[in-house]
This record gives sequence, C-alpha cells and structure tokens, in this order.
Amino acid sequence: MCTSIVVNRKKTIVGWNLDLLDMEYRVRSSGSGVFIEIFDEKEGWLPLFGANPEGDFVGMPTCWPYDERSECSGQGNSIIRLNIDLLLGRKTLPEIRETAENEPVYSEPGVTFMGALSDREGNVLHIVPGQGNLYYERPDHAVLTNFSPFKGDSEFHPWMGMDRYKTAEAMIREAGDGFDVADCFGILKAVSQEKCPTVVSMVYDVSGKTVYWCEQRDWDNILSMRFLKQEYIGCCGLDCETCEARLATVRGDDELRVRVAELWSELNGVRITPDMINCTGCRLPGVKTPFCGSICVIRKCVADKPFETCGNCPEMDTCEKLEMIMGRNRSALENLKMMR
Repeated sequence: MCTSIVVNRKKTIVGWNLDLLDMEYRVRSSGSGVFIEIFDEKEGWLPLFGANPEGDFVGMPTCWPYDERSECSGQGNSIIRLNIDLLLGRKTLPEIRETAENEPVYSEPGVTFMGALSDREGNVLHIVPGQGNLYYERPDHAVLTNFSPFKGDSEFHPWMGMDRYKTAEAMIREAGDGFDVADCFGILKAVSQEKCPTVVSMVYDVSGKTVYWCEQRDWDNILSMRFLKQEYIGCCGLDCETCEARLATVRGDDELRVRVAELWSELNGVRITPDMINCTGCRLPGVKTPFCGSICVIRKCVADKPFETCGNCPEMDTCEKLEMIMGRNRSALENLKMMR
C-alpha cells in the first residue's frame, strides 16, 4: 500500500505516503538526497524511495492484485534497480523512460512493484512491470495508488487503494493554483493508513528544492532539508539557480525576459528592459544584469575583502548592506549560514 502524488501548478509539488508492514526502514538525508531506505537481508539498506537534488522523485507502490506477468522470464530490467538508478542520479528520467519503452521490466517473485517517477520539470512516468508504462508531460496532476492504471477498477483487491485514489483526486481538483506543501500534507493525512501503517509521509517542493517529511503520522513534527548547489549561491545569499533572469538566459527564453523586466520595473520603480535580463549567476562566469554586474554594493564589498560570499565575513550578522536583502528574503541568511 502507498500513495504517490505529483501536482504541477505554480509549483511542482510531489507527495508520497509509504505504507509498510513488518519491514525495517529508515530515513537518511544528505546532500545527495533524502532517501527512505528498506533493509534487505542480502543487500543491506536499499534507497528505494525519496528525492534527489536534481529534482527527481521515486515512489514504488505495490500493485494489487499481483500480476504474474511481472515475474522475470529472461532478459530485462528490475523495476527496483531502475528506481534506484534514478534516485541516485545514475540515470535520468528520459533514460529510464527509453528503457521502459524498449526493454522488458520485471518485479520481484510474488510481488508486482510499480514505479511512480517524476523529474524537476514535473514530468511523470508510471511503470507497471509486465503491463507497460505511461508517460505524462508535465500534467496538472498525477496520482498512483495500488491498482494498475491499465486495469482501473476492473479487478478488485482490498488493498488496491481506489478509495485513496478518489480522495486524492478530489482534493487536488478542489485545490487552487497555489497548491503547496501544506495542501499536499493535507492529502497525505487524509489517505494515510493504520492497518498497513503509513510510516513515512514525504513532500518535495521541487521549485523550492526542499524536502519535508514526518514519520508514523506525526503531523506536528515535520522535518525538512533544502538542497543547495553552492556555486549558485550569490554573494548576498540569494539562490541564483532559481532566479528567473538566469533561467531566461540559459534557456534563451525571450518571453520570460519580458515578464521579468516588467515585474522588476514595478518592484524597483525604475525602467528595466528585456535586453537587461541576461545573467548566468552572481558568482559564475558569464554575463550579468546591469545591477549585478556594476551596481550591487554587496557584490563589490565581497570582491574587495576578498570573500566568496558574505557568509565568510565576521560582520555578516550586523551588516547594514545585507539588510535590504534579508528584509525581502530571509532564506538568503540561511543560505549564507550553510555556506560558512
């Protein structure tokens, strides 16, 4: 039993309930990902579910009823290994999709595990060994519980989770464009289980690069971890990786340049034109916006010290220059502290 959710609206939000009976598990978080690991007597701890810094998420619901076609009958690929390869960054979602579309995929003896996979763009791949796979290019939402999407409710099993599927679908449809982490946890709580207990509930804010989770349905004790690529952290602590000016530059997206120029003009009370929206990042080689390249007093100060960021400066906590950034974006301060 398990429930997988992907919602693409203003943000890409991924949710996952791991419902587990009589198996040893643990949650392990590090810079390489937040993994839910299951103990296997032969192979030890296996990272079977969770999120990585590239924006990929892996869920692996069990399909009920079991399908004999998922048994290994010769050459092919283990669904478990494919999931682990994506989770550990050994393969990308397009590579997993190509494998699933062109080669046999099998599960474990007596159990039909499925793959509920997604990437940073919100694309979704559902794999059912022995039956096939379904690819959704950035859908509004996608839900997978424990019945095969190829069979729907044509076969019945008490653990197939059609009730959970319908509950999640209804709650997602009722939610607005601002669907966020709290909304996703609300759904996970509504579909959580006790008989085959929900042991981990996890939500990945892909846009915010932050993973949230709780164990044993302890909804008041939610932990979190944010993935950071240090080279993208600007001198002031702002995250250039998610900056729309950088995204417009690396994607060559002129429509985004226009939107950013209009927004920044309004926020700053000065005229900013689309041709100014060219930047590869504060501390990375390449073009900079006029502000980042020649006006920003923080960037000049860091270069004069010289430091990598304000996080290296002993005066950071009392610096007046940083106040204009911290007043608008408190996460910049947390980023600088992590850079120390």
